[in-house]
Amino acid sequence: SMSQKSVPFYRRRQFVDAGGKLAVYALLIVGALLSFFPFAWMVSTAFKTPEQVFALPIHWLPDPVTWGNFAAAWRRFDFARFFLNTLFISSMTTVLSVTICSMAGYAFARRRFWGRELIFNVLLATLTIPGAVLMTPLFLVILKLGWINRFIGIIVPFCVSVTNIFLMRQYISTIPVELEEAARIDGASDFAIWRRIILPLSQPAMATVAIFSFVGAWDGFLWPLIVLKDKEMWTLNVALGLLQTEYIAAEGSPWGVMMAGSVLVVLPLIGVFLTLQRYFMSGLMLGAVKG
Repeated sequence: SMSQKSVPFYRRRQFVDAGGKLAVYALLIVGALLSFFPFAWMVSTAFKTPEQVFALPIHWLPDPVTWGNFAAAWRRFDFARFFLNTLFISSMTTVLSVTICSMAGYAFARRRFWGRELIFNVLLATLTIPGAVLMTPLFLVILKLGWINRFIGIIVPFCVSVTNIFLMRQYISTIPVELEEAARIDGASDFAIWRRIILPLSQPAMATVAIFSFVGAWDGFLWPLIVLKDKEMWTLNVALGLLQTEYIAAEGSPWGVMMAGSVLVVLPLIGVFLTLQRYFMSGLMLGAVKG
């Protein structure tokens, strides 16, 4: 009968679906392991002596554990100064990005004005332009403004992100418009609605934007390298990259010290993500409801 024929087909379909999911999970696991391997090697090497670094077979758990690499990296690379420089740039970029992108996202999600969709689509189209193409015109603008070798030349160009504006717009679009209408009846202005209604209800999206902005500013290398000329103003990544060359020339290849420096650079990012992880995940999920 028809029902009897449909049972094997249904089972075959289930088998194919299960096989497809298994293949996807296998690829994801392989990708995760490939991504985790360099990080694990970095952390392991940070605790190794020079003799242990390239020993075969690889010893993932150093024996003995060497803490001196971290002290050497902190002293050799002047981490305190560069850490404060990077923290200031990343914090200011994050605050400005969350503020500006949430305002822009609110305008694109709620305000009705001529050319709104056209402007938003043009902004999205700029995501297809490689960042390297914009380096030269951006540098000329910064040069004309007199922002070379100043922190403002690092902060301002990256405090606005089309991706972050898109995330805020998508999330704000899910907030019930009735809340704003009630506030307008009470005489609230656009700024008051943004500050008292939109911001409190957009915390997951704001946390996502904050993480993206902080990580992007903290990981920056090429642009700070171009703009910041004085050594005292370097960020951690610039200092670690340039001083490694001097260190290698003077003392050979101290991989343990360099990996310890890399771990010190990564630790704040891990702390930020773990702190905002709950908001980050919900922001990504809920921001994709509309659009």
